[in-house]
Amino acid sequence: MTRAAEVFSVNDRVSNPVYGFGKISQVNAQYTTVIFDEHGTKKFLTSIVKLEHSSTPAPAKPVKARKAKAAK
Repeated sequence: MTRAAEVFSVNDRVSNPVYGFGKISQVNAQYTTVIFDEHGTKKFLTSIVKLEHSSTPAPAKPVKARKAKAAK
C-alpha cells in the first residue's frame, strides 16, 4: 500500500498546495478523491498526491431559503 493510502482515511480534512482545503471522500492504493471547499471534487494518483492533514474546519453551508407555496 502507498503512503497516502496508509496515512489518510475517508472524511479526513486535508490541504493541497494548489486546491486548498478539502475532505477525503475515497482513498485506496491507486486513487485518492478529495472534495475541495472551493474547487469541487478532484481525483489524484495516490502515489504522487501532495496532501497534508489540516485542522481547519469545513466552511458552513449557506442556508437556502424556501419558496412559499402559492395559495390555491
